[in-house]
Amino acid sequence: MNILKKFNLGLKKTSSFLSNNLKNTLASKKIDQEILNEIELILLSSDIGTKVSNRLVKKIHSSKIPNPKNFNLILNIISEEIESILKKREKSLIQNKDNKPTVLLFIGVNGSGKTTTIGKLINKLSENKKVLVVACDTFRAAAVEQLNSWTIKPNVDFFKGVLNQDPASVAYNACQKAKEGNYDYIIIDTAGRLSNNTNLLNQLIKIKSVIKKIISEQDIKTVLVLDGTNGSNMINQVNIFNKSMNVTGLIITKLDGTAKGGALISIAKNYEIPINFVGLGEKKEDLYQFDGKSFAKSMLGIDN
Repeated sequence: MNILKKFNLGLKKTSSFLSNNLKNTLASKKIDQEILNEIELILLSSDIGTKVSNRLVKKIHSSKIPNPKNFNLILNIISEEIESILKKREKSLIQNKDNKPTVLLFIGVNGSGKTTTIGKLINKLSENKKVLVVACDTFRAAAVEQLNSWTIKPNVDFFKGVLNQDPASVAYNACQKAKEGNYDYIIIDTAGRLSNNTNLLNQLIKIKSVIKKIISEQDIKTVLVLDGTNGSNMINQVNIFNKSMNVTGLIITKLDGTAKGGALISIAKNYEIPINFVGLGEKKEDLYQFDGKSFAKSMLGIDN
């Protein structure tokens, strides 16, 4: 199954919501200011955001569509404009380079899918990459066990501390081990009780600080995992975490079960942070390299 088909299936709720409502609005009417206002409200209700929704409506208006009932033409105009926003944020998280190791520091609120995403990412790494997975959520034994279950794979090792150990000390010891053992990747899972919890943010800052004592900052990737069902709240999380942690990449999960994927477009418009992957299912294979064109088309229910 190619990525566009998978996106189409994964974003079925969003595309049905958007395309059906747009079609009903445009049926047997000319495109006047009243209809443009209705279109903007539909876009806003998909969590696309005020700035982007306004931009899309202006694009429809300026296109001077000869036949307002040409529903597919209007969808394609919207899709191409969304693609132009998203395309700038495409970037691979896994890159070939000589420096070893690369740290992938995963952050995000509990329930966003950090641990599962790490498991899926491990599955994508080739067998010739040596990987150390580190459990820095030392406050929940269940989280450590869940992470460990994903690491049963050749060339993947697991590192943990003891219950309630300082997470920064676990990260520091793991990075020392990885550097001495010539690992390619260190993948670090962290706690995430509340994004506005000062203690949590200070803990994450401390983890990153001690890592920089061993690993060059350019080899540390701070990856924020966002739950796609959270809609516009994702924007708040990006803002909070980015201020403290200088986020270098985003992964959006659970896009297969939400009609709120539009918030991703606002994030792409407002933050110059790459979107690395999207999660579209529960299986270990269901992590896909982000593709702006596929996302835009699928969100509007447009077949390739």
